[in-house]
Amino acid sequence: MSQETYGQRFFSVVFNKLPKDMQLFARDDNNVAEVPFAGKIEATGWDHMSVVTFRNGKQVGLQQQKLDYAGQSFANFELKPKIKAEMADYEFAFYVCKTDDSVLIVKRTEIVAGDFYVISGQSNAAAVHFGDWSSKYARTLGRTPDDSPAQTLGDTMWIPSSWSWPYAGAWGVEMQRRILEKDSIPTCVINGALPGSYIRYHTDRNAENPASSNLYGFLYQRIKAARAGRIRAFFWYQGEQEALEDIRNYEQEYDKLFKYWQQDYPQVDKFVVVQIPVLFNPYYVAGTIREFQRKTKYIYPKTDHFNVNGLPGFDGIHYSLSGYQELGRRVYNFLKPKVYGSADSSNVNCPDVQKIYYSSEQKDEITLVFEEGQNLRWPKDTLIDDVSGTKFLKGLKDVFYFDGDESKPASIASGSANGNKVILKLAGASNASKLTYLPAYKGEQIRIYYGPFLTNARGLGAFSFQEYAIANIITFPVFEAKESELASVLVSWQSTGADQYVLEKKGPDDADFKTIDTFNGSTLSYEDKDVSPDETYSYRIQAFSKTSQSLVKTTTVKMLPLLAVKPEPREMFWKIYPNPVSAALKVEFKNPVKGQIRLSNARGQLVHNAQLKSESRYEMDISTMPTGLYILTVDQGDGTMISSKIIKQ
Repeated sequence: MSQETYGQRFFSVVFNKLPKDMQLFARDDNNVAEVPFAGKIEATGWDHMSVVTFRNGKQVGLQQQKLDYAGQSFANFELKPKIKAEMADYEFAFYVCKTDDSVLIVKRTEIVAGDFYVISGQSNAAAVHFGDWSSKYARTLGRTPDDSPAQTLGDTMWIPSSWSWPYAGAWGVEMQRRILEKDSIPTCVINGALPGSYIRYHTDRNAENPASSNLYGFLYQRIKAARAGRIRAFFWYQGEQEALEDIRNYEQEYDKLFKYWQQDYPQVDKFVVVQIPVLFNPYYVAGTIREFQRKTKYIYPKTDHFNVNGLPGFDGIHYSLSGYQELGRRVYNFLKPKVYGSADSSNVNCPDVQKIYYSSEQKDEITLVFEEGQNLRWPKDTLIDDVSGTKFLKGLKDVFYFDGDESKPASIASGSANGNKVILKLAGASNASKLTYLPAYKGEQIRIYYGPFLTNARGLGAFSFQEYAIANIITFPVFEAKESELASVLVSWQSTGADQYVLEKKGPDDADFKTIDTFNGSTLSYEDKDVSPDETYSYRIQAFSKTSQSLVKTTTVKMLPLLAVKPEPREMFWKIYPNPVSAALKVEFKNPVKGQIRLSNARGQLVHNAQLKSESRYEMDISTMPTGLYILTVDQGDGTMISSKIIKQ
């Protein structure tokens, strides 16, 4: 904690909590923040302490606390006036009072409530391009820029972020601008990035004193000095140095760093990892680093991710001022439904692949599924310049690769996007097991990788991925619908590898299919009792897993007319009840029966077998068996067999 904030003395009053001029306090979910005044008075004879609150020069509040010396020479106090998060200046006057007199101890001005953000990483996080926009409600902790580029432990002045050192960063400032203009919330961005820094510089933490004079300590000290009680997002944009130098311990170093963050910054709502762009040195590890950055959302708690694919103003590693400002705009759009309650949430996240699978049994088509709600765009082929200035045609299909081999593109004949899916039509059948999107580095044909990129409706690039497993399509060897003895429809299916099935139905009065239900992967049948005689019903089913899905399968059944129903031979042989059944299945034979009685599931697996010795009745307990379709068979041993379908509920 900084000595100026903790341990300040004014006459006989010593503060351990006292705001600074221009300080920002983190707002809560009710859009207010407490501004604490706490300490002790080391002189007797005073009656109470008071804090007067002013908003834009007008008094709006008064808070008092009676002093209790309890026989001692000092009395403690703590007052916590509250302010609203808005573009308004709050001022506080702190008094020590007697019943008929008061003395002004200290004033604090231009206090606000709002949101904290932290940025860390290397040059693209630092984004040292100064613009011409400024606001006193967009703040940071630092110092006024001078001749020294160094960071110090003393860089803890509250100042406007647009002209500061360490700089809040061009995209950090643009993010602040958008928040102010759209939501009227003051912000503080604390940027601890260092151009050219390796991740190991950021993991150099002194366990005994995290606020040491190193890169980790400088950021730690500024966050602590800010009293950032809540940090809305902590952005991490780093990895270019390791990608350019073929350094292969990125995952281990990041894991160490994240554990430090968890220990030191529990007040962070969300960590946001920014995936780096395609760079220029020929190292496969660059793509590996990007793949890890993409996956951090699924590995670490309180983590989200973002990327810069397709961001304008790219020079091969950095961006122009306008490019960084566009990143700030995109980051604001990303934040506004999460932090500022905006209903505009469509396509504000960068698209990320969720599963890839062969979508034809011939394995000549691959489908990529992204998050629900993404509206993807497949760009047209474009003319770009090679290293000699000669133009050539490059398409998105040229930046997909099979099985880690980036020496040649995957054999894709064409590609298209529809909603949250991308369909790759292959030139022929393939046995590839992994797919990569975007090369590890730019390649030798071009100077800078400008694309093409797969984007969404808002122009956000999809995350690159490396060696993502391609799953096989889920198939249905059996999918049928038959009328039962009870004039219902028994729908049954067989498949493997599915986590769930979605079953739909279309009746004679339906314009389209309607969902019946979603079943888990162990359910292989359904009885539809909502049917009528002499009508036709269609059913369709699709299977899904975490890695794949099936094509839609359809089957149709025509119900018999009511007068056409007549007893079958098996009805003259036995009576089976109840059917459907949940526990005890009972069988009554017209005449005593000898032979074998067997029960098999829909896959043909025997689940019950018993000997009949001139039995007129038989009962079996199937309460522990899975729900679904079963076949009950009696084999009399003389070549006579009779079977019936059983529905286990």
